[in-house]
Amino acid sequence: MAKAARELRQALGKMVHSAEWSEDDGVLRFRGKIYVLWNMDLRRQVVSLCHDTKVTGHPGHWKTLELVSRDYWWPQISRYIGQYIGTCDLCLRMKLIRQAPVGKLHPLQIPDSRWNTLSVDFVVELPLSSRHDTVMMVVDSVSKRAHFIPTHTTVTAEEAARLFLH
Repeated sequence: MAKAARELRQALGKMVHSAEWSEDDGVLRFRGKIYVLWNMDLRRQVVSLCHDTKVTGHPGHWKTLELVSRDYWWPQISRYIGQYIGTCDLCLRMKLIRQAPVGKLHPLQIPDSRWNTLSVDFVVELPLSSRHDTVMMVVDSVSKRAHFIPTHTTVTAEEAARLFLH
């Protein structure tokens, strides 16, 4: 019991009164709750019982904290439970999206003629070749024909337009 009190005093930086501690049949209690020592596996099992079972159903941070805190206690219990729930695979996959639903997708209109609608992309950080380390790709959306123009990574929008027009 003294070792647990020393650990707790170090963790909290406060004085721990012996009246807050009790021992029943080898079970150490702090303020009437079972004190879970620094055994991370035991702490994980306790939180798992209050969070992962079918009865509790992954209730979230505050409800899990309330369930664990009914019978157990250790320093920084809320932080530990938050980290546990933050890494729970099922909770992360089933998390509700709290935003308005997005609208339906609409296809783009088909261009009237070739080279009316273009897409431009840059392939950067290539090995240096004739003072060029980037390739600007201009692709026609109708015919899918492409122009590959050598340039450099510091090209501006105005310079890119000039490269395409020449």
